[in-house]
Amino acid sequence: MNKNILTSVIDKYYLNGIVESVKWNIKDKVITVDFITPFKNLVGKVTSPNFDLEDSEIGIYNTSQFYKLIKIMNDTIILNLNKSDRGTPLELTLADNQYDLNYYLSDLNLIETVPTINEPINYDVTLTVSNEFISKFINAKKALGDIKQFIIEAKKVDDEMSLLITIGDGNGYANKIKFKNPCEAILGLGEIPFPVDVMTEVLKANEDATSGIIEISNEGLMKLTFKEDSIESVYYLVRLSTN
Repeated sequence: MNKNILTSVIDKYYLNGIVESVKWNIKDKVITVDFITPFKNLVGKVTSPNFDLEDSEIGIYNTSQFYKLIKIMNDTIILNLNKSDRGTPLELTLADNQYDLNYYLSDLNLIETVPTINEPINYDVTLTVSNEFISKFINAKKALGDIKQFIIEAKKVDDEMSLLITIGDGNGYANKIKFKNPCEAILGLGEIPFPVDVMTEVLKANEDATSGIIEISNEGLMKLTFKEDSIESVYYLVRLSTN
C-alpha cells in the first residue's frame, strides 16, 4: 500500500503524540480507527478505503514507535499479519524493497474502548473550515505559546453572523489573539471554552483536507469533519470545565 496513505491515517488519530493506543478495525479493505484522548476531551474516528490488509481487529499500543518504523520505509509498503494457532493477530509485518520490519501487536483488552457520542439533533452553529482559518488558528497558538484554551462565541457583527475566536487563557491580564469567521447560526452562541492544544493538532493533521466543516452545540460540543482524498476524519471536542 501507499506509505503516504498509511501515515496520513495515523496522523489524523495520533495528533502528534496525543493519542498513542488504538484499535485498527479492517473490514473489506476499509480501515476504521476509533480513538479517545487520555484526558477524554476528544473522541474521533478515521476511515479510509483501499487498505491492503485482511479483515481483522488489531491493537497498536505504542503508535510513536510504530510511526518511527514506517518513516524509514519507501513509498510502497506490504502489510501482513502473523497470527496464533487460534487466529489471534500477534504481529504486523511491514516490507519494502530494503527492509523487513516486525511490530508486535497489543492485547486488545489493554486499549480503552471508545464511547459513543450522543450528538444533539441539531447543532447551533456551522462554518466551513478554510485554509485561511486553519493558518490563522495555528499561527495564533504558536505566537502565544503555552496556553490552555480558546473561547468561541457566535453573534452578529456588522449585520453578518460570525464566529468570534479568542485564543488565550481566561485571565484578564493574559495575552490574547482574536479573529472572526463567517458562520451560519440562528440564535448565536454564548462564550464556550475549548482546549487549544487538541484543537491545534486536529487542524494541523487536516491541513491538506479538501473539505472541512465545524458544527458547535450550545451544550459545549464541537464536531469537526474533514475529507482528504479517500480519508474521512471526524472529531468531537468537549468544552473545558469552568470549575
